[in-house]
Amino acid sequence: MYLEKVKARLIKSKLVSENELLGCTHQEIIQLEQQLGVKLPKAYQEFLMLMGKEAGQFLRGTDCFYQHLLDLQEAAKDLLKENHVTQLLPNDAFIFLMHQGYQFCFFRLSQGEDPPTYYYCEGEEQKPFINNHSKFSDFLITEIDLHEKYLITLAAK
Repeated sequence: MYLEKVKARLIKSKLVSENELLGCTHQEIIQLEQQLGVKLPKAYQEFLMLMGKEAGQFLRGTDCFYQHLLDLQEAAKDLLKENHVTQLLPNDAFIFLMHQGYQFCFFRLSQGEDPPTYYYCEGEEQKPFINNHSKFSDFLITEIDLHEKYLITLAAK
């Protein structure tokens, strides 16, 4: 429903083949929600069902898959403490991605079924949490675009 375009773009881009997408089971998603005491937005549940465990080349090297999610919630808070960021994460923040231990993305659980995403990067001089996409599904499309550009650059070398 929310990620039909994302799945089509992933396959068209050749970042993944359909057999490289490994999603979570419905039971794993329920278990994750219970462990964290949250109800995840529908678009994010679709992400987990579609590619929550693996997605070929897409997002490789980034901590965003099922096995990382419990640890990410604390890792983001630790990163903010290490960098003496005084602004706290919103109480309803769900960290869905961390890259190389110095940047992370989150959405707020109270902001709908395809919520806006926010970004933090160590060393940024501007306000700590930047609203970088109006919808989680848009975040994924942007990531596909970035991966495609990277592959084109590699092929040109």
